[in-house]
Amino acid sequence: MPSGKTHTRINFISLPAILIALMAWGLTSTSFYLFFALGFVVGTYLITPDMDTRSDSYRRWGVLRFIWYPYMRSVSHRSPISHTLILGDVFRLVYLTTILSPLLIVINKYLLDGNILIYIETYKFQLLSVVIGIMAASAMHIIADNISTKRKRLATKRRKKRKKK
Repeated sequence: MPSGKTHTRINFISLPAILIALMAWGLTSTSFYLFFALGFVVGTYLITPDMDTRSDSYRRWGVLRFIWYPYMRSVSHRSPISHTLILGDVFRLVYLTTILSPLLIVINKYLLDGNILIYIETYKFQLLSVVIGIMAASAMHIIADNISTKRKRLATKRRKKRKKK
């Protein structure tokens, strides 16, 4: 399995290629690219599938890393909850939203005058673009883990075959 630094490197090497592929596919919204890239960075640094371990991304939360402690204690590493495309991201985002809900309630009441749903509706395209970026970063992470695991299994099989000869 790649290290946290390797995952980060893979993600930042792949980001331009993903953006070029999206452009070739016909997406032309500059706003989408900006918010997608923002989500990709957040997904690479802060909300990765490895939030279930004491990983680099866990440590990057600094004094706020306690937010992820219950998640880390309840989700086993590389489980379907943490390392599944889309499902893992949805679970992490719902978890984070739930944990931060008291703060969101205060922000809604005192800063947004109870209009948080209006803000969500107004900025739904940008929020969706960020979420898609987070999911793309997670997908790159999971793909790298799977390739690494398959490569190691293949190497182990080769070594066993050589020993039998």
